[in-house]
Amino acid sequence: MISNLGKPAIMAALFLLAAFAALPIVGLSEYWIYTFTIGFYYALLAASWSLLVGFIGRISFAQTAMSGLGAYASVLIAQHFGLPIVVGLLSGVLVAAILGLGIGWLTLRLHGAYLGLTTIAFAEILRIAITAEHGLTKGSLGLPAPALLLEGTRTEYYYLFLSVTVLSLLVMALLLRSRIGLFFQAIREDEDGAASLGVRVTLWKIMAFSISSAFAGLAGGLYAHFIQLITPSMMSLQEMGFVLAMAVIGGFHNILFAALGGVGLQFLLELLREIGEWRLVVFGAVAIIMLRFAPNGVFGLIANMLFDSGKKK
Repeated sequence: MISNLGKPAIMAALFLLAAFAALPIVGLSEYWIYTFTIGFYYALLAASWSLLVGFIGRISFAQTAMSGLGAYASVLIAQHFGLPIVVGLLSGVLVAAILGLGIGWLTLRLHGAYLGLTTIAFAEILRIAITAEHGLTKGSLGLPAPALLLEGTRTEYYYLFLSVTVLSLLVMALLLRSRIGLFFQAIREDEDGAASLGVRVTLWKIMAFSISSAFAGLAGGLYAHFIQLITPSMMSLQEMGFVLAMAVIGGFHNILFAALGGVGLQFLLELLREIGEWRLVVFGAVAIIMLRFAPNGVFGLIANMLFDSGKKK
């Protein structure tokens, strides 16, 4: 967490927040406002994946599946029960959290490749089921979603996504600074050792999946009501690969760095749009390079350079 780096790091985080808040004011075009709004969606997804992988050491490839589940649940619950969109959005978060509990319970004894393959299987089963269900989800044609903000402008959505992302990061940071966060890290370092000290390892591993899934469901619900059309493609393994690369390049051992990776790499992808599919090659190459030479991510590397040099002075 950035708070662990001290007061200068907190000031840097506040500066970043002020910079993002000022972008529409200084004349950012509608196109880039839209791009950054989508970037905040990926930021929340990357941070929620970081919460699970970076702090409890459990690998999951179902984060975008949880995002899609939250999106579909939010829209369907609001439409079929005539509830306000906000209630549907919160219901989507709850559905994702409950299913996250189930995945956590089912994968308790799995590690490494077995855990990863299980979550991939779950994600693909969910995506295929939604694609095949034409009556309820409209299948691959996509499900129309009502706008969260009636006649809302892109700037209004920008600030909504920014606010939700910042609040979510604060909640995650407070969680990780609490006893729960210490339990998570103890389990990541040594499950048997944590259990011998009285940590309820089984409970907290399940809860980690649920909490991470809830934030992913929130991101998906917001995305659905912003785009106003959701399709099973948002749950694909390619999308999961994007989120994973964003977190890794940003720095998945730090929720803020992972979130910045989501925003920054969405911006980079748009800058490189003119080179077509080659931008995905660049994207993957950067992820591999970061894993090899900067395992703490590009923002972790920058933070270490800035704050370590400041301490030396």
